[in-house]
Amino acid sequence: MNRTDHGTRIKVGALLKGFLEAHPAFVANPIGDWIDLVGEQVARYSSPGSLKNKVLVVIAHDSVWKHHLEQYRQILAEKINAGRPEPLVEKVVIKVGEVQGTEPVLNPASKNLEKMKAKRFRVHKKKKTPVEKLTSEEQLLIKSLPDPELRKLGERLLKRVPSDDGPDTCSR
Repeated sequence: MNRTDHGTRIKVGALLKGFLEAHPAFVANPIGDWIDLVGEQVARYSSPGSLKNKVLVVIAHDSVWKHHLEQYRQILAEKINAGRPEPLVEKVVIKVGEVQGTEPVLNPASKNLEKMKAKRFRVHKKKKTPVEKLTSEEQLLIKSLPDPELRKLGERLLKRVPSDDGPDTCSR
């Protein structure tokens, strides 16, 4: 886990998954929404079939729609590649076939992202300093304090101060 500037905790796996979901290599449909690309009427009679090696296969309802899409092929590739540093589609192939109601998964790598689960890491707890008994002098000092909250705080602090037993410790 990482801490943000605001003190909230973020799971690294969830953060990484969010970044990967936005990356075109892991998006289920990297070309975007088909209706937005071709329009509602054309989308009703066509659908993307597959995208492999920068070749987009489009399924058309019949030969009339196939002919229409072939006229639109270059514009479609330009729309898909617009704003990308590297072209996603270099060739568009149109075939006649059964048009599916829902868009297929064009990128099989997106299924790997669905399988990715967040792993839990053991958080190492900070070791507490040992609690020691107060000496009679320290007890008298604590009792002489007028404020009860200050007495509690002083007692807690003095119990945590290391004794003179070791070379790395402070004297009380």
